[in-house]
Amino acid sequence: ALSRSYSSASDQRQRTMDDANESNDDSSCYDEHLPSMIVFDLDDCLWTPEMHELMGMPTIAVKDPSNNNIVVGMKVASSQDVVRLFDGARKVLTELATNPVYKDIILATASSSLEPSYSYACLEGLEILPNKTLADMMMYNQIGRTGHL
Repeated sequence: ALSRSYSSASDQRQRTMDDANESNDDSSCYDEHLPSMIVFDLDDCLWTPEMHELMGMPTIAVKDPSNNNIVVGMKVASSQDVVRLFDGARKVLTELATNPVYKDIILATASSSLEPSYSYACLEGLEILPNKTLADMMMYNQIGRTGHL
């Protein structure tokens, strides 16, 4: 194998393609058709309800005893509001977290949420796997109505 140095994500992707091309091993998991990044919207895309509909900050973890007691919801103390991932979103995120084929894909969020602090509370609280939150999975977050949308 040739010795190369790579610094950026695109360089890393190129290194992976170069390594795959140099290898005659059919066991490689690399698929050049995979995206280098996936960006998720939050409100009504990954979860429901929307943050602006909540009566306050979601701070109470709702656990699922049938699923390793992972946090599947974030409840607002002063109401019955519970933020939960959509089933399809949970399935996709679980696949991304567990299947090594996707290990090099960068994950991010982008949301024009009116309540960014509520969104961050949900990212930090909702678990995909035991002790692996959405925040743990995301490399970048652009949440709120400031900055570059």
